[in-house]
Amino acid sequence: MILRFFPVLFVVTACSLFTDSKSEGEHYFLTEVKPVLQQHCLRCHNGAMPPPALNLTSKAVAFTRSASGRDYILPEDPDCSLLISAVQRGGTHPKMMPRTDVSLTEDQIGMLREWIEDGAYWPEGEKGRLKAVQGRESF
Repeated sequence: MILRFFPVLFVVTACSLFTDSKSEGEHYFLTEVKPVLQQHCLRCHNGAMPPPALNLTSKAVAFTRSASGRDYILPEDPDCSLLISAVQRGGTHPKMMPRTDVSLTEDQIGMLREWIEDGAYWPEGEKGRLKAVQGRESF
């Protein structure tokens, strides 16, 4: 009798784990990732430059590729994500961001790496739309 209900129990449990994972991902994006991107990146990466320039205003445009074909944000692989290479100053291009007079903290860089390692959850709609925050220096 118990074995008959096991598949149903498994599906219900799996669905609740997915929901928890999604809500945790959304919470992390909204409270950790979005504020850093809005405050430090959107001043320049706001869609004003034509593609393939990095645009961080929404998921649809942020998860694209550069002119060289590399992903700006590659979920689960921060080492192949240009965003991480840029904030860690890992590139050799003379216009590599961020500007040398503005940097993210090690904690902020670690948070972005963790976010990408965990799948780079970025909500759709208004929650996922980023707008530049005025008041602090950004790159």
